Amino acid sequence: MVLRTKYTVLLTFFVLLAGIVTVAQQKPDTTFTGYATAKLHTNGVADFFEYGFANLKSQEKYSTETIQNVGSVSKTLIGVSLMIAKEKGLLDLDQNIQEYLDFQLQNPWTEEGSHITLRQLATHTSGIVDNEKYYLKSYCEGERPKMALGEFLKQYLEKGGDLYSKKNFSKAESGKAYTYSNIGAALAAYVIERVSGIPFSEFTKTHILDPLKMEDSGWSYAEIDTAKHAILYGEDDEPLRAYTLITYPDGGFRTSIADLSIYLKELIKGYDHQSNLLKDESWDELFRRNFSVENPVENINPKEPNSGLFMMYSKSGMIGHTGSDPGACCIMWFHPETGEGYIFMANEDLTKQNIASFKNIWKNTTAR
Repeated sequence: MVLRTKYTVLLTFFVLLAGIVTVAQQKPDTTFTGYATAKLHTNGVADFFEYGFANLKSQEKYSTETIQNVGSVSKTLIGVSLMIAKEKGLLDLDQNIQEYLDFQLQNPWTEEGSHITLRQLATHTSGIVDNEKYYLKSYCEGERPKMALGEFLKQYLEKGGDLYSKKNFSKAESGKAYTYSNIGAALAAYVIERVSGIPFSEFTKTHILDPLKMEDSGWSYAEIDTAKHAILYGEDDEPLRAYTLITYPDGGFRTSIADLSIYLKELIKGYDHQSNLLKDESWDELFRRNFSVENPVENINPKEPNSGLFMMYSKSGMIGHTGSDPGACCIMWFHPETGEGYIFMANEDLTKQNIASFKNIWKNTTAR
């Protein structure tokens, strides 16, 4: 059984939309099994650097087309999907989500009648927490999850469920305290399923992946070319068994750095009101900071002191997300003032042993 770190522990030629792609000259770092970096410039050019192996046994190189899971970077697609569903009149970000669910949800620590909203889920202030005793059961060995997303959430969140516990909730009133929650993110995606009538994976394919021509991306092994999928590695380069997530929207997106660069470019365009994927006001809502002096929240992470809708703000003001799972990590940020974007992907998780190497790689990526 593979276990997931809940969030990041430590910090080829083709056409990229309208931009030209170049391969950067950068000194490789041999600490990681395989990795790739991307820098998106304001002029539409994307520089890529790739090193190491997607498969050590076969000696297949890690490339811009190598596919792997990207951990919690997946959550940013929930944010974009929420705004698409909102534009279609399918949901209200500030409505009691009980209106959208097919099971009863009540934080046992708060007063009867208190409720949770999608905005709170999207800013990790809902009061739903990841109780590892039960949350880790969302990880399944093999290429297929053992339970449907909605059933897992019902068992975890509804009183009397097999996975239910008061420890699945914070004692803080919803909207008042920050607690990073994978379960909360998965619940937001499930609401999209409920109001749209189709699986979340299908919703994102129809409204995000297909319009952006992200052909090497999906949420399951069945949706991608498995011949391009990297082998994931633990410490000492030991290969890990394939695994999937029942709560796949919170961390199960599988993509290549080439495809993820297309997506990041669209986020940057959206921030600048140059994208047709969403209306300008929807992009503004997606990226709007939700925490302020007027709306204070306890327990904020000082390294990520503010949040849009599943869009994190770094201390330096960059927007994006980090992701971490067994044998995989992904860092994706863009600078709203310069319009530059940066991505790091590796088929190995960040650890104390490789964090210094990562910092050096990241420094080179952002500087070039």
